[in-house]
Amino acid sequence: MNQQEIRQYIEEYFKAFQSPFTEESPAYFSVQLPIEVDKDLGNRPFYWTYVEKIGMEPTPLHLTFIFDREQVPEGIRGEEIIFGSRRLHQIFDSSKKHGKFVRLYESSRTNSLLSSISSVPLVPWLGVNYKVEFICDQKKDILLPLGINLISGAIVHSFYQTAKQLELTPKLPDYSFTMQPIFGVDSAISRLEQYIQAYLDQEDTLWAQQANERLDEEKLLIESFYSEEATRQKITEEEQEKQAEKKLRLEAEKDTRLKELEWQFTPRIEVSVVNAGLFYLRTPIDG
Repeated sequence: MNQQEIRQYIEEYFKAFQSPFTEESPAYFSVQLPIEVDKDLGNRPFYWTYVEKIGMEPTPLHLTFIFDREQVPEGIRGEEIIFGSRRLHQIFDSSKKHGKFVRLYESSRTNSLLSSISSVPLVPWLGVNYKVEFICDQKKDILLPLGINLISGAIVHSFYQTAKQLELTPKLPDYSFTMQPIFGVDSAISRLEQYIQAYLDQEDTLWAQQANERLDEEKLLIESFYSEEATRQKITEEEQEKQAEKKLRLEAEKDTRLKELEWQFTPRIEVSVVNAGLFYLRTPIDG
C-alpha cells in the first residue's frame, strides 16, 4: 500500500464509524474518535474500565494522522502513518473485529420508470483483502485486495480500489435483483488461494536465500561458542559427574538457541484475511 491508499483506507475506516473529521489537508487529518474506536485504538483499557465502573461521562481521544511529513504545516503534531506501522495494524485489527464480513449492493442510477419495466441485474462478487507477510529476521507485508466474479470466475487484483469508487448500500436497491451465482463461496476462495499461490511463485526469492545464509552464519557462531565452552569445561572440571551435568546443560542451552534462531531466521510466508464481503454490482469490472 502506498501513502495515498493508506490514507483512503483509514478515512473509509473512520467514515464507517461516522467519526467527525475536525481538520483535513492533503498531508494530514484530525479526527474525533467514537467510543468504540477509542477502545480499539486508544491503548487505555484501565481508563475505560474506570469510566464504565463509576458511570462517568467518557472523553474519547482526538487524534491527528500524518501521511506526508514534509508537507505538514509547522506546529501540527500527530502520528505519522506508514505501511507496517503499529497504528495501522491496530486499525486493521479493529476493522477485522467490527467488519470482518460485509454484504453490499450497488445503488441503481436507472430511472425508476424504466426500472419498473426492466429490473437491474446485480452481479455477485466475493471481495477479500488478504495480508501477505514475508517473515524472517526481517519482515515485509503486502495487501492483496482480490475480487472474484461468482458467475464468470474472473479474478480482479485491485477489487477494493474499484469497489470503493461505487455507490454501495447495505440494502438491496429498488428495481434491482441479484443474479444467482455459479461459484459458491468455498469454490471462489479456493480459486483465490490458487491465484495467490501463483502470485507468490512469481515473487523474487532472494530475500529467503539471504535469510537462510544469515541463519547458517548464526548457527556457526552458536556451534563455535558452545564447542569452545565444552572444551573449556573438560579442561577445568575435575569432577567427572559435575562435568557431565554441565555438558548436558550446555547441550540444552545450545539446542534452545538453535531453535530460537530457526524461528527467527527461517523464511516463511503467511497469508491471512483482513476482511471480506459479498458485493452485488451492476458496473462491469475488468481484471
